[in-house]
Amino acid sequence: MESSGDVYFGVDVARPGGKLSDFAFSIAVIKGEKIVKVDEVSASRLIRMLWELKPSVLAVDNILELGGSIRNLLKFLSLLPPGIRIVQVNLDEKGLKDLRVVAKEAGVEIPHGKLDSKLSALIIATLASKGLGREVEVFSKKVKVYVYGGRSGRSGGSSANRFRRGIRAVVAQTVRKIEEALRSESIEYDVTLRRSKGGVESAVFTVYCDREKLYGLVKKVRGHDVVVKIRPVISIVPLKQLIPPQEYGTKYLIVGLDPGIEVGIAVLDLDGRVLLVKSGRGLDRDDVISLLRGLGRVILVATDKHNLSEFVKKVAAALGAKIFTPDRDLRVHEKESIVATYATSNNLEIKDTHVRDALAAALIAYRSIESKIRELEDKLVEMGLDKKSIDMDKYKIKLIEGQTIASILEEVISETLSTAESEGRVSEIVREARVLLETNENMKKKIRELEELVEVLESEKRHLLSRIKTLEEDLNRLRYLVETELANISRSVMKDRKVYELTQRLINTVKSLDDVRREYDTIKEHYNKIVGLLVGVARGELIVLRRVPSIERLTDLLDEIEQDSAVFVDNLPIDHASKIVEILEKHRLGLVVPGSFPEDQLEKLVNDMAIPVVKGEDLGMLDNVAIVSREVVDRVKETIKKVEEIRRARELYRKGLTLEEIEAIIREYRRLRENSSPETLGLS
Repeated sequence: MESSGDVYFGVDVARPGGKLSDFAFSIAVIKGEKIVKVDEVSASRLIRMLWELKPSVLAVDNILELGGSIRNLLKFLSLLPPGIRIVQVNLDEKGLKDLRVVAKEAGVEIPHGKLDSKLSALIIATLASKGLGREVEVFSKKVKVYVYGGRSGRSGGSSANRFRRGIRAVVAQTVRKIEEALRSESIEYDVTLRRSKGGVESAVFTVYCDREKLYGLVKKVRGHDVVVKIRPVISIVPLKQLIPPQEYGTKYLIVGLDPGIEVGIAVLDLDGRVLLVKSGRGLDRDDVISLLRGLGRVILVATDKHNLSEFVKKVAAALGAKIFTPDRDLRVHEKESIVATYATSNNLEIKDTHVRDALAAALIAYRSIESKIRELEDKLVEMGLDKKSIDMDKYKIKLIEGQTIASILEEVISETLSTAESEGRVSEIVREARVLLETNENMKKKIRELEELVEVLESEKRHLLSRIKTLEEDLNRLRYLVETELANISRSVMKDRKVYELTQRLINTVKSLDDVRREYDTIKEHYNKIVGLLVGVARGELIVLRRVPSIERLTDLLDEIEQDSAVFVDNLPIDHASKIVEILEKHRLGLVVPGSFPEDQLEKLVNDMAIPVVKGEDLGMLDNVAIVSREVVDRVKETIKKVEEIRRARELYRKGLTLEEIEAIIREYRRLRENSSPETLGLS
């Protein structure tokens, strides 16, 4: 019989069995509008006829009748020729119907009573030729290709290792050829390799295409050195049935992946709680994506390797998630420590290393954003906002996407403004947020300045330590030379000129040694002093002030000096002090002079010239800055207030009234106001 594209095969079970080989099938073959054959055949003959005739449609009224069980069915389907369509004639958009009802609706007359198997096969073929029924997908667009060695390579003697290496090399070469073939046709695939010394032990390809597309491209092989098996991934679902895609869950997820032959998966929510930990052999990309989509929306995909694998990259791309990789590959002991601590506190059982690695990756990714999440929550509490009324997950996602805390706070404020809160409360929140942001920025600025100072001091510390080490080495070397020279000097040769020269060199060496020791002691003392001052500055016990050699230099630094602060002046002649009175008053600056400054001149500067000056000890003796105690700065502030009172008193005096007179007038006015009516005071 000649094969044609419009051949329809109707099949019904004539005799079921436990094994597929025990089955007997009734078949009906229709070509065009002509009934070609009605017969009863075995399962093996049915498959042979399908390969010979290659019909366009194999029609049934129950897909399970082709094997009786899922296992037999899958085996039967795997033996079908490529390109054949399987149609279930009693299936439509509304579901299953009785075969008689479908036949009646299609105008096919059937006798009353029970239908025998051959008649059922004929009716099924007829309905299929009329275009009724729905196609059932047999082979999904995914194929597994297995590559492994064809023989064990266990020959005895010294050749065993050479045999094994040869087989692994052949497997690796076969894997490369398959990859080149797939890339040449732009076919998407994933590959998992099991490597061994000298080559590749085995490989599993997951190829995302129809089985037919691989014909002539990737061939089955069963050789002595290598075996290549091709297995379509079979699913039994209606191909054209409109099944809506699974909606994302309501949870937002952080996922850790450990790809390989056995895939490890760990899923956390945005509060760091475990939702799932599992591992599975042979899980491909589609399996993982389908599983994760069923749990929720994946925001972040993490791995424990610095170099990103294609598997992780493609899973993240399919889920629309960001990717987290550590700065370096995580070591085994690090992963064990991280996971053990978490598992103990959360009563979690870790079954294998794949789960461990996946969970470690997820936890590291969560910890990279945890501090920012806590900071955001704390600031919302400070602003008086109720976290329960805010969609925190939405803002956690924004943090993961790289938005700053300041911009997120502004967005929260904007949403708060759009709610039904009273205008006064909204204004209060805005003011509090603005103050909070300004304070935060000022604190960050101070922190940066202190970090820069610490970095400078650390650099100087490293330099001094290096210098100390060099000096100690020189000291030890010189001491060794001295001891060596002294040991070699003999009384019998002291009169010799050469010995005299050596003795002089020795004396000079000893002097140099003493100089080096003194320099070392000075450097060590300076280093210890700097460290002590740094601790005092960090604790707030000491204050760093700008330092100028004379008041003439003060005007050059006005742009660098903040208002309401102080400046340390090494030299302050009283006859030049009047030049800076206006500057000090305008910028509310105070001066600190060394402790040796004359007391009578200090009193004259404050009381007569209204210049805020106090004496203080410079504890640092550095070039451009002076370090003084906080008490000195407090005295500067008190002196500034005192000087301002002196200036106000003088201003009142110039206007004709003394301060005592004004105070007396105010007291008299208050007394009259308390004892008199408004008419008496002339206020009616």
